[in-house]
Amino acid sequence: MKISIVTPSDTKGRYISETIKSVLSQEGSFYLEYIVIDNCSHDGTIDILREYEELLGTDAFPVRCLGVSFRWLSEADSGLYHAINKGFSMATGDVYAWINADDIYLPGALALVAHSFLQFPGIAWLKGITSYMDASSLPTSSGCCYLYDQAWLQDGTYGREAYFVQQDSVFWRAEMWQSCGAIPGEIRVAGDYWLWIQFSRLAPLYSINRIVSCFRKTVGQLSEDVHSYREECRRIACGTMDFDLFKRKLFFYIERRLSVCTGSNALYRLFWARRTHQYIDAADSENMELRTTKGYFVEGV
Repeated sequence: MKISIVTPSDTKGRYISETIKSVLSQEGSFYLEYIVIDNCSHDGTIDILREYEELLGTDAFPVRCLGVSFRWLSEADSGLYHAINKGFSMATGDVYAWINADDIYLPGALALVAHSFLQFPGIAWLKGITSYMDASSLPTSSGCCYLYDQAWLQDGTYGREAYFVQQDSVFWRAEMWQSCGAIPGEIRVAGDYWLWIQFSRLAPLYSINRIVSCFRKTVGQLSEDVHSYREECRRIACGTMDFDLFKRKLFFYIERRLSVCTGSNALYRLFWARRTHQYIDAADSENMELRTTKGYFVEGV
């Protein structure tokens, strides 16, 4: 199996070395194709890319999987999703994902993903657990294993009225991207939200009960502008299908009026009590099985 990872980069010289290392140092029985698309950065990013290009495969930075292809471009683009589309147009793998130039994969992440897709051929896309770190790479929280209802994904509930589908821990088969096409150019901040809606029309999203990635929280990053993200989500959702009024009011009450740490979790559990979901329980990258549970997430790991 070949896994294609794309990293869009725009003046991320402070963090991109950690991102590149987290991808290229992945170990396991898979082939890795890594593509970095940089937007003419002048902050040392190009020197870092060249350094890894020279070091990869040497004693200083050995290949730890079946084989690695590392390519990068530095040319002007029109934004994050233009770079991502460009990267995937070059991809040749069986499984796709993108990791932003300030986030990282944890050791063993891609081995876990490869084995999951091989062991469960009926799964078209899956999501691991996202953990969190600060600007200094210090961990802040570990996250949990969220479960996702296919109908609610299709109508855009997640990211608008409920919890997010964190992009850094999502992986999908290449056919999913090819069926949906590139992320539309007019989308500026919520391309992942658009993509999840398209994917959910083709197949359910499975969750893996293992931490696979770490999202870095920094001042001024694109994801800080939650208002713009939600506004674009609303425009995307309105263009797909009507959103259930009862669901909108329910989640508005839960997320805006109650403490997330107390009452909201209890109400989520109550509302989801009769919903059944399957998720992958992974002791490690080789030992995993599909399990069934009721509720909206599996606590911890």
